[in-house]
Amino acid sequence: MKASLGLGKYRDLLLAILLFIVLDLGILFFNFLASIQLERDASRINTAGELRMLTQQITKSLLTLQIETRDGLLVQTSMAQLGQGTAAFNQGLVALRKSMASEGDLRLFGLDPEPLRALLRRLEGEWRPLDEAIAPVLTVPAPRLEDVEFASTKAVARNVRLMGLSDDLAGAVEAAARHKTGLMRSIQVAAIVLALLNFIFIVFKFVRRLRAADRVADAARQETDDILQTVSEGLLLVGADGRIGTQISAATQRLFMRPVRPGDDFRQLLGRMLEPARADEALSYLDLLFDPKVKPALLTQLDPLQEVPIEPVDDPLAQPRWLTFQISQVREAGRIKELLVTVFDVTQKVRLERELSATQQAARNDVEDLLVVLEQEPLLLQDFLLGARERLADLNQALRNVGREPGACEALVEDAARLVHGIKGEAAALGSAAIARQAHEMENALAPLRRQPRIGGEALIPVVVELARLQEQVERLHRFFLRIGQPTAGGREAPRDSGTLGAMVENLRALAQRVALSLGKQVELTARVPEGALPAGVERALREALPQLVRNAVVHGIESPQERAQLRKPSVGALRLDICAQEGGGIEVRLSDDGRGIVVPQLRERIAQLRGDAAQLSDQEVLGHIFDPHFSTATEVTEHAGRGVGLSVVRQTVERAGARLKVLTRPSVSTEFVLRFGAEAA
Repeated sequence: MKASLGLGKYRDLLLAILLFIVLDLGILFFNFLASIQLERDASRINTAGELRMLTQQITKSLLTLQIETRDGLLVQTSMAQLGQGTAAFNQGLVALRKSMASEGDLRLFGLDPEPLRALLRRLEGEWRPLDEAIAPVLTVPAPRLEDVEFASTKAVARNVRLMGLSDDLAGAVEAAARHKTGLMRSIQVAAIVLALLNFIFIVFKFVRRLRAADRVADAARQETDDILQTVSEGLLLVGADGRIGTQISAATQRLFMRPVRPGDDFRQLLGRMLEPARADEALSYLDLLFDPKVKPALLTQLDPLQEVPIEPVDDPLAQPRWLTFQISQVREAGRIKELLVTVFDVTQKVRLERELSATQQAARNDVEDLLVVLEQEPLLLQDFLLGARERLADLNQALRNVGREPGACEALVEDAARLVHGIKGEAAALGSAAIARQAHEMENALAPLRRQPRIGGEALIPVVVELARLQEQVERLHRFFLRIGQPTAGGREAPRDSGTLGAMVENLRALAQRVALSLGKQVELTARVPEGALPAGVERALREALPQLVRNAVVHGIESPQERAQLRKPSVGALRLDICAQEGGGIEVRLSDDGRGIVVPQLRERIAQLRGDAAQLSDQEVLGHIFDPHFSTATEVTEHAGRGVGLSVVRQTVERAGARLKVLTRPSVSTEFVLRFGAEAA
């Protein structure tokens, strides 16, 4: 039955409230009825009282009229008073008769209406002879003295009895009214007491229910607090205005490594915690979460808050954390009311994955180093390792001894960028992907420093760290080489033959193929080299310069197969290396490609973005900018291009070897780099 009524545990309280309403309505209705009764009783009392006054007025009017008639005076005033009094007396009797005709209002309060009616009948019986005697006086303008004297005699004789009967009637009506008033007061008091008792019952029930509900709520709140204090995940609610709710788990502040308070702006908190790019993605993601039109499955795919790094703000010794945010929509009536944010600490998982990745990468590096040692010409590999170790050691010493003179750090950074890029190119030509990758990481550390006008010594710390890793990678390959390879006792001074030159050409051909494959291009390198060996100085310079030129040709010169098809060129780009002896003992090296060439007007437009006098430069000066260490025609930095260092390394290497460098280009046809080593260099 309770279930059917839908009242449940609140049935008693609801019934008490309903009874309270009924009592209030009953009191209201009874007050309305009582007001009617009081108004009716007051009218009866007033009417009965007026009858007594009217009997005196009528008697006085008749006596005055008698004197005026006998003395022949004007009788209009006395006649008017007599007429008004008589009419009012008759009207009062009629009113009393009507009000007593219904006995319900009297019997309702336990009164017998018959005694009141008997008094009224006696009053009417006493009045009727006097009324009949007065009638002849009022029917004519000038009554006869006999009629007036008769009426006066009647009035004087009956005046006392009429007054007595009127008093008796008024007293009886007042007594009945007092009885009714007392009874109504008792009923009102009883009803009010009942209503008050009912109200007390309601309050008692309500307070009891409220206390019970408070106990349940307190228990639930305590359980929630226990959960929020115990769980290792961060838990918080974010409203539609972006503000954090009042319920926050204790782990949240520990995970975020910064204060988190109710009412904080969650968007601003993320903006301070995350990197700028990741923060922008996170804010856009939050906006999508509050959009009811976006499907939840799509939101899961777009989630940018997976394994995000968080840096500490107050404790410099604290280690960074990696957090994953799981955000769920809290809906109410089809509307997204809040977001439930659950934060997981995935630091251990990320570190284990990185350690595993590092271990796997180390294993791959070992395999790659082993293949390099087994497949490469020992003399070429030995020269590279000895030269790389020596140059990196010199760079390490320079970083330790860098002075505080203005421009010292900036110059060292530029030298380091060219040195590392050269090692990267040689390692790539030799097929040592591990060293090339680590050199690229060091370039990433140098890149932001090269864009700064002033560099402090503390800014070089990341460079020192990456240099140590690069040295370690070179040492690993060197250890493999010492164990497995065939080191030449004479080192760099060991005799060379055409085998080393042929191996270098094969390395360049493999490098061109790898770079082209990574860019979706096709290329073939052909070479014409002398039969014998090259002088050690020339070969050493070519080992540093040619990988840069080959990479530059494939990246910037050779077009994609689609572009070459539109230009009616073969889909496979052609690179040609020519090394030949010159008269007088010199050596000329030419590396050409059949690519897009260098378009001087386009190059001038690119230069105009960097300097304002580009229009005044000659074509040769414009062309010379390709060797500027801060200039690149690439639109983005990749593993192969974009830093503007490659051709700078070529120019520095050629100049160090005492050779000359020349560039020949025809737009959409070819580009050719010519290196001429004089007899002294050779």
